[in-house]
Amino acid sequence: MKRIKYIFALCLLLIFFTSLNIYAQLTDPDTDYDKALQLYNYGMADSSLNVLKPYLENKKELNKLSNERCAGIFRLAALSAIMTGKNTEAEGYVRQLVTYKPDYRRNFRENDLTEFRLMVDRSIARPSIRIGVMGGINVPFVNVEKKYSDYLTPGEAYSIEKNTGYQFDIFGEKALSKRTSIEVAAGITQILFKYFTKDEGLAQYQYNENITYLEIPVVIRYSFLPDKPCKPYIQLGLFSRFSLYPREESDDFGKYWFTQSSNSDKILTTFETDIEKIGIVAGAGATYDFANFSLRFDIRYNYNFKSSSEVSAFDNINSYDYIPSDEKFHYTDDINLINLKNIQISAGFLYNLKYKVF
Repeated sequence: MKRIKYIFALCLLLIFFTSLNIYAQLTDPDTDYDKALQLYNYGMADSSLNVLKPYLENKKELNKLSNERCAGIFRLAALSAIMTGKNTEAEGYVRQLVTYKPDYRRNFRENDLTEFRLMVDRSIARPSIRIGVMGGINVPFVNVEKKYSDYLTPGEAYSIEKNTGYQFDIFGEKALSKRTSIEVAAGITQILFKYFTKDEGLAQYQYNENITYLEIPVVIRYSFLPDKPCKPYIQLGLFSRFSLYPREESDDFGKYWFTQSSNSDKILTTFETDIEKIGIVAGAGATYDFANFSLRFDIRYNYNFKSSSEVSAFDNINSYDYIPSDEKFHYTDDINLINLKNIQISAGFLYNLKYKVF
C-alpha cells in the first residue's frame, strides 16, 4: 500500500514539474516562433508543431501577444498540421488565424500551401462584437388628426411644412450567425416642422415645432454577401422614445406642449397622438468592412402606433368653446392633435472589437 502511495505521489510531482517546464518555454514567444519556423523549413513539421503546442493551448498566453504574432503562430501551426496529415487540426488552426487576421485571404504568402489557401477561403471571419456611432438627418411625416382655434377660421385651413432635423446615436452590435446580428442603440433625434393656420381674414400664423427625443432602438439585421467586404442588409426591430422637450400634462387630455407663433403673439397647444413607448423600425443599408473598422450607410423608417385614448379624449370637443376653462391650455389660441412618423438617413463608423468564424 505504501509503495502505491509513493508511486502516486511521484507521478503527481512529475506532472507538476513537467507543467512548469512547459510554461517556462513561454517566456520568449519570438524565439520559440523562430525555432518552430526553422524546424518547418527543415521539413520537421511535427517538431515545429510540438514547439507551438504550448501557445496553441494557452489562451491566456496568446492574449499577451499582438494579433500579428498570434496570426503567425496559427498560420505556422496549420501548415505544419497539413504537412503531417492532420487536416482536421489544420482547419481549426486556420479558423483561429482568420479571427486574428480577417483579411488574410487578400494577403496570402508565396509559400502558403494550396490546401492551406483552400481552408482560408472556406473560413469567413466577420466582426462578432463592435461598437459605433451614427449620425444623419430626419425627415418627418406629420398628420393632423384634429385642430381647434379660438377665432373664426375658413374651414380646415391649415398646412404642414416639413423641415429636416438631425439624429445621432451610439450603439453596440453582436453577430448571431454568419448573416444575422442584433444591434442596441441610444441616441438623440430632433423632429422639425412648421404648422400654419389662417383666420377668417386669411391672416396666416406660423408655428415652428422643434421636438427632441431620446430614442432606444433594438434591431435585427440580415446581411447579404457575407464573404464580401461590402455587405448590403435589411433590418427590422422595435424602438422606444422619450421626449426631451418640456411638456405639461392634463388629467383628461394627456401630455402637451406650447409653441409661440413666430409671426404673431398667438400660442399653439400640441398633443401627440402616437404611443411613444413602442414603435416599429424597418430599413436597409450597407456596411463596408475594413481590417479593424467598418463604415455604414443606413436608411430606416420609424413608425409609431396611434393611441386611441389620446384621440378619444377629444371626442366630445366639437369646438374651442368646449375646452374646460380650468385647463391650463385654455388660454392658448390654437390646438392641434398630430401623429409623427419619420425617415432617418445616416452614416456611421464602427470599430470591430472581436472577430469570429461562423
